[in-house]
Amino acid sequence: MNTTPRVSIVTCVWNLFQEKRVETFRQTMESVHDQTYGNIEHIIINNNSTDGTDKLIDEYVNKGWAKCYFHPVQGLWHAMNKGIKVVTGDYINFMNSDDCFVSEESVKTAVNAMVKNQADWFYADANRIFEDGTIRRWFVPDPNSIFLGLCPCHQTLFLKTDIIRNYGGFDLTFPLCCDDRMFLRLLADKKKYVYWPKPIANFRQGGFSSKQTGYQNEYAQNFHDKFGRSWGMTFDECYTLYSGYAFSHNSIKYNKKLAQKIRNDEWRRYYLKRYKEHLASLKQTTLYLFGFIPLVKKRTEYGTGCLYLFGVIPILRTNTKAFKKLM
Repeated sequence: MNTTPRVSIVTCVWNLFQEKRVETFRQTMESVHDQTYGNIEHIIINNNSTDGTDKLIDEYVNKGWAKCYFHPVQGLWHAMNKGIKVVTGDYINFMNSDDCFVSEESVKTAVNAMVKNQADWFYADANRIFEDGTIRRWFVPDPNSIFLGLCPCHQTLFLKTDIIRNYGGFDLTFPLCCDDRMFLRLLADKKKYVYWPKPIANFRQGGFSSKQTGYQNEYAQNFHDKFGRSWGMTFDECYTLYSGYAFSHNSIKYNKKLAQKIRNDEWRRYYLKRYKEHLASLKQTTLYLFGFIPLVKKRTEYGTGCLYLFGVIPILRTNTKAFKKLM
C-alpha cells in the first residue's frame, strides 16, 4: 500500500491544434509522466475542444498517462475548478498546456518540502520563457510581496486539496487574477507555506494571462474588494499600492498614511520595510542660490545620476560612476 501523499496534476486544454500548442502539450505530458515521484495522477480537463484535440488526448489516456474529463467552454479558471472537484490527490498542482516541470525531481522536491515542514502550500521559482527565446528567472522570495502586486508563478504552487476545496475553488470574481486572489487568501488565513529558491517549472509567456491588458486595474479592484474596502482604502490607494507607484510617485507623508491603513500587521511591516529600502536607494543633494533658492539638485537612483535645474528641470542623466567623476 502506497502511504506517500497522492499528487494531482491538473492540465486544462482547449483546441490545441488551433492554438498551436500541440508540441508544448506533449512536453507538458512528458514532464509529468517522467517525474520520479511515484504517486501522481494527471487529470486533463478538455474544454469541449472541436479541432481534434480529443484524439491527441486519447493517445495519452490510452497509454494510462492521464484521465480526461470534458467541460463546457467557460474559460480556464472554470476548467481548473472542474479539476479541483474530480481529483483524488492529497496535494494539487495546475500545469498549463504550454508549461512543464524543469526536471524529473520537481514534484518530489515540492512534496518532500511540504511533508518535512508540515506545510499547507508550497511555491518556488520558475523560468519565464519569452516568445523570442529569452529566459528570465521568476522569483518571489517573500510571499508578502504578493500584496504589492508581485505574484509567484502558479505553476509552482502545490496546495493541500482540502484547503482549496474548502475555499470553493478559485474565486472567479476577477478572472485575470484568480491565482493572485488565492495566494492572498492563503497568506491572510496564515496557511503555512514553504518556499523553494530554485526553478521547478518552465512558464511560457504568451498564454492566457500574458495576453491580457488592463490587468493592473483588475488586480487593484481585486485587492480593494478583498481587503482595501474594509480597511477604509479607496480604489486609487489600492491601485497605487498594488502597482508599486506608491514608493516612487508619492511623498513620505502619503506612504506613512497609506501604511497606517494596512490592517494586516505583517503586510504593514513588510510595506514599511520595502519603503525604507526604497528611500535608502535614493541619494539627493540640492545646491541653493543665496542659501534658499534651489538652483541644482543632484540625485542618484538605482545606478543613475541626474541633475535638475531649479530642482525640477532635468539637464543631465548618466550612470552613477560617470556622474561621480563629473561632480
